[in-house]
Amino acid sequence: MRIGYYIQGAADEALVHGLAARWCPGADLGARKFRGESGISFRREIAKNLWDLRDNSRCDYLVVLTDSDENPWRDVKRREAERIPPDCRHLCVFGVAERNIECWLAADRDALARELGCEAAEIPVDDPSGFVKRAFGLGKRDAAREEAKERVARFVTGAPLWSWIRRSESFQAFYEDARALAAQGKCQIRNERERD
Repeated sequence: MRIGYYIQGAADEALVHGLAARWCPGADLGARKFRGESGISFRREIAKNLWDLRDNSRCDYLVVLTDSDENPWRDVKRREAERIPPDCRHLCVFGVAERNIECWLAADRDALARELGCEAAEIPVDDPSGFVKRAFGLGKRDAAREEAKERVARFVTGAPLWSWIRRSESFQAFYEDARALAAQGKCQIRNERERD
C-alpha cells in the first residue's frame, strides 16, 4: 500500500509518518507534495498535486493536512475540501488543525513535556508552534532536520491519541475520517478513543 501526502511543512510530514507507522506499519510513504511549492493558486495546485500523487506515484490513499491559522477549522475544512477533485475524494483523508499541526502535537501537554524534557506549563497553550518547532529542532537543516522529523514521528507513534481525540475536535474529526477511509481498504485503524 502506498500513501501520498500533500502538506505544509516538516511537522505535518512527521505527523503523517508517525500515524502511518502506528496505523499502517507496512505502508510506503515515499510520495509527498508540499503546499505552495508550485507557485500556482491553491485551487489549481491541490488538484494537480493530488492527481499526480494518485496517477504518477500510484498512491492508494491521499492525506491532505493544512492549518486553520486564526480561522475556525470547520470553515477552513468546508471551504478547502471543495477543492479536492471529486475523482480523488474516495481516496482522501483531509485534516485541518486548529491553528496549526503543532497544536495537535501539544494536545496532551503532559505527554509532550515528558518527550521534550520540560514542564507542561512551559508549552504555550494558545499557539505552541514556535516552541514545539524549536524544542524538536524542526527549524534545522539537512541531517539535523531529518533527525528532528524522525523524533516527532516516534513521538506520534507512541502518543496517547485517546487524549488528542478528547482534547482536539479537529484531530477527532481527522481520526474518524482516517478510520472510515482505512476500513474501506488495506488498513485497519484500531479504536484509539479509549486509554489502553
